[in-house]
Amino acid sequence: MENIQNQLGLSDESYGKLKLFSRILIAYNDFKQAHEIASLLVEGDFYENYPEENRQLVIALNMAAIVAYSRPFLDSRGELAHSRLPGKVLRILSVKEREVHETVLVDRNTAMAHSDADANLAIPIVMELENGKIIIPKNASAHEKILLPEAMELLCGMSYKLQEFCFELRQNMEAEMMDILPLAEFE
Repeated sequence: MENIQNQLGLSDESYGKLKLFSRILIAYNDFKQAHEIASLLVEGDFYENYPEENRQLVIALNMAAIVAYSRPFLDSRGELAHSRLPGKVLRILSVKEREVHETVLVDRNTAMAHSDADANLAIPIVMELENGKIIIPKNASAHEKILLPEAMELLCGMSYKLQEFCFELRQNMEAEMMDILPLAEFE
């Protein structure tokens, strides 16, 4: 099967631009999803009586927002994959937002989307009870890693800000993409 670059007759430079354009389009949707989930979590008052109420919902929405937000900053697979968004997109974030950004990526990579061995370095302990000994595992858990409301509000704003930035990047590239992308054929 012919690859996309050959199929469209693109130079290496044009193919690289197509891959970046594709990444920007996908990132826009990822940030949109993260923003929608974070908005639901923040505006829905789910934190109000957490963890006594809505515990599982807060944890699930946290995980979903974090995973969606993180995708554009991680390597992607596939023929049109551009490894990740260029680092310049982070320049639009404030210092506090960049701190949340780093926390989100670490949480995603250790406890949210993976069971990272380094995050689970705690050695289990043995507890002696009246009727014998038991082992108590001590593992990192997504339950312990939720973003507090202030950080989730920042993530919500960051996601929207990055979504809009991706839209600007798309607009800046569209004229050039018109010459690279195939024309739609209507029968």
